[in-house]
Amino acid sequence: MPRASACKAYPGVGSGRLGFLALLVAGALLSGCSTTRLYNNADRLLAWRADSLLGLSAEQRGTFRDDMGPVLAWHRQTQLPRWADALERLALAVEDDAVTPALVATLEADLRADVAELTLALAPPALTLLRSLDDEQLAALPARFAEEDADLNDDYEGLSLEAQRAEWARSLEDGLEDWVGRLTPAQQEAIAALSQEIRPDNADWVAYRQAWQRAFLEALERRDSPWFAAVLPVLMVHRSAFYTPAYAAQRAQNDPAYSAFFPAFLGSLTAPQRDRLSGKLRDLSEDFAALAARGAA
Repeated sequence: MPRASACKAYPGVGSGRLGFLALLVAGALLSGCSTTRLYNNADRLLAWRADSLLGLSAEQRGTFRDDMGPVLAWHRQTQLPRWADALERLALAVEDDAVTPALVATLEADLRADVAELTLALAPPALTLLRSLDDEQLAALPARFAEEDADLNDDYEGLSLEAQRAEWARSLEDGLEDWVGRLTPAQQEAIAALSQEIRPDNADWVAYRQAWQRAFLEALERRDSPWFAAVLPVLMVHRSAFYTPAYAAQRAQNDPAYSAFFPAFLGSLTAPQRDRLSGKLRDLSEDFAALAARGAA
């Protein structure tokens, strides 16, 4: 879900990988926010996000929100019930201290498939919006990309690799503590060990983003052509095609470490931590189920 300014977010957590149920369905981004309020305002938040990059007119914002309506209704009716079920399954496994790597891997794979499907569903509204851009809006986009990249890299800019590791570990601790409460010394040590195993070099991630942005800007020059309609879904879904060699190497190093860490972390939870996490997962599951039910009514 889009990040609202009132929500608590943790830079660096999960930016390199869709993992651990996308860090519990982007739960760190929802901390302090009402899931229902965010979802019910998703069209406004997506229009705000597009406006922040493209400088939309009121007419463009209105058309985009109207075009998003059917997509969000489809998502509410088809994907939210699956997300609610996945979170309930994970909550039960946490309660029983029975989380396995296979379960986490299955839930992550299902979520990745849903995200790809949702992204494809967003392509037609995005196409209409992008084709409505005038030359002035398009000319301003590179500077807005550069500003966003600088903001995303702000916590890591100029830091040594070891300092980046420390910042990454701090961010991950903060995010996990929102879900499970205060970490034990052993859990903190496990995060510190993970920070040494992975390569949290934000510069490689930003370079990959910039490679994708260059391809996107080049494609926008042909936005009125049939070719653009065909290539836009590829740009939206298959972003790994734009990995730089350095970022691909970083992912190859980091992803297996993440996959091993999260099931082990869940297995290390104390009874109070399991109670807290399962309760939060179940609350989020119930929110999704209620939203899905209202969409089907």
